[in-house]
Amino acid sequence: MQPETWLLYLFAIVLIGISPSPIAMLSMSHGIHFGKMRSMATGLGSVSAALVLMMASAAGLGAIISASEYGFTLLKWCGAAYLVFLGIKLLLTKNQGQTLEVSQLKGKGTPRQLYQQAFLVGISNPKDLLFFAALFPQFIDLAAPQLPQLMILAATWAVVDFSFVMIYASMANVLAPSLKASNKLHWFDRTSGGVFLTLAAILISRN
Repeated sequence: MQPETWLLYLFAIVLIGISPSPIAMLSMSHGIHFGKMRSMATGLGSVSAALVLMMASAAGLGAIISASEYGFTLLKWCGAAYLVFLGIKLLLTKNQGQTLEVSQLKGKGTPRQLYQQAFLVGISNPKDLLFFAALFPQFIDLAAPQLPQLMILAATWAVVDFSFVMIYASMANVLAPSLKASNKLHWFDRTSGGVFLTLAAILISRN
């Protein structure tokens, strides 16, 4: 994998990681109620769920690559189109007064409980599977072995994902009031939409 390709991928997933999500809200809840150290289990649960979805996406991607190079090219364009769709959808999001609540949590907050909660939140979002299927082909070079490239993409995502879970958990008391404000959530959505559109434009221009 070329360094510039990896840097583009890193830039994209860091900006994606900044955006509020169910796992971000769960991380803040765990950080507030159970502390930063125990929230490491939350990060591991989130990473585990993401890796399972990545492997599922990679398996489907591998089958397409084996079947036809043209199919892989088609998948890349479909993936870019999906990123454009996400971007436009987020840009057109209207401020409807929605809020994100950091709820009270049940249980004693054992590492096992926190891990299970994070894993279930991550694995229960089928949109992530579709997202990985759209994102990964944009950074795969068919002229090079695919497995090492997929391992690099997965490992990078795991590090960034775990880092953001810990950041949210560590700064929960500061971030929670800010992200609960509906007007700020609205602008988070628009910023995320701009990120997706910019990413899609860059990836299409590179094809």
